[in-house]
Amino acid sequence: MKILFVDDEDTIRELFWEYFKDEFNVTMASDGLEALAITNQNTFDLIISDISLPKLNGIQFIQKLRADGNQTPFLVITGDSDIQIAIDVFRMGAVDFFLKPFRMEALRSRIKKFENADIDLTLLFNSGEIIQFSSDCKIKLRPQIKKLNSYIAFIVKQILNSPLATHEDLISIKIVLYELLANAIEHGVAGVSYAEKQECLEANEDYFKLVDSRCAENNSSVFVEISMDDVGVTIVIRDEGNGFAVNQIPNPIVNPAANLVSGRGIFLAKMNIDSIVYNEKGNEVRFFKTWYKLMQTN
Repeated sequence: MKILFVDDEDTIRELFWEYFKDEFNVTMASDGLEALAITNQNTFDLIISDISLPKLNGIQFIQKLRADGNQTPFLVITGDSDIQIAIDVFRMGAVDFFLKPFRMEALRSRIKKFENADIDLTLLFNSGEIIQFSSDCKIKLRPQIKKLNSYIAFIVKQILNSPLATHEDLISIKIVLYELLANAIEHGVAGVSYAEKQECLEANEDYFKLVDSRCAENNSSVFVEISMDDVGVTIVIRDEGNGFAVNQIPNPIVNPAANLVSGRGIFLAKMNIDSIVYNEKGNEVRFFKTWYKLMQTN
């Protein structure tokens, strides 16, 4: 996996390099202009950029990338607790944000979700990890968090069947799926609590190994249903877990630095879609997104 990491602080770049150099193909940049020049000559699977950069700040860097047609997923880092910055970058297609200081293992857990995008979907069918019911857009997953990207690729492939689907729609839907499908696997099927997740990350343990071992033990499934019409797309995600009390999840908008693990998924999802509704038990979520083309005409 190729990652471009952009930060003007030498110590942070050195720390990132030492932590991830043996696991990923890492390229470093110290300012926005250098990062832009690097992306003009190379392709990456993920870009991680600080917002406060010399010469060309993080938001300007991202804007120039998008203007040039570069749609590489990116995470942003900021020392500013102003949630408006996060809102702005989500509107530009960011998949997540981190406030300084942050734990490298927490960052690692986010990066890992972007791996395995090139897994052959045929293999997942043959192994029974993905089952599609007849020609309907109803899917059953035997979940592994390490294969999240492949599940999302399959779901997005179904959405591409609509002539109204645009690249902008797919970016927003991918962001939401990364959060809500991951929640269904981590907290629904695996039954990992937010406290357990925090403890695992703080101990620098392999969180993905914990989740997938729990999924194997529980032998439960995740179900996804997709429906599309001339207005937009609706996706329902249901897991066989015990659910959770949605109203007890902390609100990151009130205090984004209070807890960067609990409640992030729901917040990130709300930033990219029109509506999101959980069932009473908390093990089923339904979200709707209006097609981008219709939003532009209104």
